[in-house]
Amino acid sequence: DLLNEPRHPQCVGKSLLPVINEEAAPPENAFLEWAPNRTKVKKGTSLARRRAVKRAVEESTRAVVTPDGWKLCLRDKDVNELYNLNDDPWEARNLYEDRQYAPVISRLTGELHRWQESANDKLRL
Repeated sequence: DLLNEPRHPQCVGKSLLPVINEEAAPPENAFLEWAPNRTKVKKGTSLARRRAVKRAVEESTRAVVTPDGWKLCLRDKDVNELYNLNDDPWEARNLYEDRQYAPVISRLTGELHRWQESANDKLRL
């Protein structure tokens, strides 16, 4: 932005120029991704068995945290999670399986899929 150069196609971030210029901007979703390192797990730990450690190391995650306090984590191989960070900042109660939150899950899943498309992320969740 500052150099008036076109954005490189692999750069999917947003310009911070409005922040630098102290222009007010509405809060936006924050998107996160975890791609596994595919390391070999030889043994478990005192906290988890080998199989649980292996599953955690090999799974991919895409997550969104919203300005209104929701966090949705979708995974390709492990348990999906939904948290209301306003009520549960320590993420102690996973709401993903609670049917009353289906509209929130649907909305945030759509947000994640749109972000994946904009980032050319091919992971199927």
